[in-house]
Amino acid sequence: MGTLVTGATGFVGRHLVTRLLEENDRVRILTRGNRQLPAHWGTRVEVALGDLCDPATLLSAVEGCETVYHLAGEIRNPLQMESTNVQGTRNLLAACRQQRVEHVVYLSSVGVMGATGKSQQLDETNEVAPRGPYETSKYVGEQLVLQSHQPKGMQVSVLRPSIVFGEGERRGPDRFLSFVRAVRSKRFVLFSEDYISSYIYVGDVVAACLAVISSPDAAGEVYIVNEPVPLDVFVDEIASILGVRNPPVLPPPVGAIPEGALRLVRRFQSLYNRTVFSGDKLLSLGFALPFGYREGLRRTILWYQERGLLCR
Repeated sequence: MGTLVTGATGFVGRHLVTRLLEENDRVRILTRGNRQLPAHWGTRVEVALGDLCDPATLLSAVEGCETVYHLAGEIRNPLQMESTNVQGTRNLLAACRQQRVEHVVYLSSVGVMGATGKSQQLDETNEVAPRGPYETSKYVGEQLVLQSHQPKGMQVSVLRPSIVFGEGERRGPDRFLSFVRAVRSKRFVLFSEDYISSYIYVGDVVAACLAVISSPDAAGEVYIVNEPVPLDVFVDEIASILGVRNPPVLPPPVGAIPEGALRLVRRFQSLYNRTVFSGDKLLSLGFALPFGYREGLRRTILWYQERGLLCR
């Protein structure tokens, strides 16, 4: 039996496929064929040409697969989010049921919880409140997946990672690279001391994907994947790795001005987040983050440095 990965050429998908190959899994990826595959995959990856919006291509893609990791999704074009993230997920689930897939893992986002950055702690029991078309489409996708759960048939698990960082190329702008560059050039400042990091290392997200497959208790459940630490601690770790001074913290009356301006335009919310996304439910499975933010930052910054990306 094999494993199918949708969204395999995306940021998290490339890391997941690489890890599955290290585990000697038989890996098949669903792709429209318009992206070059990583050279280190070699010929070990089976390619299924298809599209989530074309149900006829999905039956053969999932045929013979025991597990499906559904990572694909439209994140940029709001006009395509309904067809890809909702109808595409519905099409894939139908194919999985018909081909008797045993387990589907769906990668969602903590964005479906609609956090505003206010001081609060959220977990999987909180009501969702998606604020945009992407978050709304991902939440509908979650519901489709959970409704497909069958305790004695196809089992499902939903993961909600926070902002994922890590080494590797991205399709669009690498905002985390810009973040690290700002710290390195001493242009970064904190508006307050009470912010909470909402970042999670990609290797820990991949490990969570594998963990919910191996744990019987994870079937039919939703899990947040996050490592909440104070943002100033997170940023100071970046500075330490880079060998620069820790970024300054603005005094409260001053810091409130840029924070308020950014809140009005809903930009750079990770820089003034006070919401704790609890990952305790995932840890209750006996799962432990294999890397953590410190090792994740070390690996990511090293990758940037080796390619000269911090000097631009």
